[in-house]
Amino acid sequence: MKRQAGFSLIELMITIALIGLLAMLAGPFTISWSNSAQVRDAEGVLSQGIARAKAHALRNRYGVIDAQPVAALCLDPNRRLSLHEAASADSPASCSSAQIWSAQLPAQVSVQTAGATFSCLAFDSKAMVLASGGCSTNQSFALAAGSEHVTFTLN
Repeated sequence: MKRQAGFSLIELMITIALIGLLAMLAGPFTISWSNSAQVRDAEGVLSQGIARAKAHALRNRYGVIDAQPVAALCLDPNRRLSLHEAASADSPASCSSAQIWSAQLPAQVSVQTAGATFSCLAFDSKAMVLASGGCSTNQSFALAAGSEHVTFTLN
């Protein structure tokens, strides 16, 4: 009599149970890893936006003087970070002025400054943070997604 090759029903069920158990254990680690990656991505995008805003403010192509914003870095409700420039020497930068750069932040990441949701930063011709049009002057940011949190401060 020839013995049949293959797996028994018990062997298959044990294998499926082990795979299910491993998948259940890997779920929280995967979520934590994803949140951490999104926070790091948001930190990079925000740092890039701040660096671009400072560089643009120092360039000051329209010759804006005094304590008027040359560049404004804004975050809209759709999580889009955008850099805006002054339209002329008499028209300072704001979130409604001409956009010169933008990048999308991950949807799950919240950006806070001084305990409030971040909306904008304005920079003068010396690349210093300026209070203008409801923009924050706080230079410390808290990024969070799930249980992942990062705090960084402008240089």
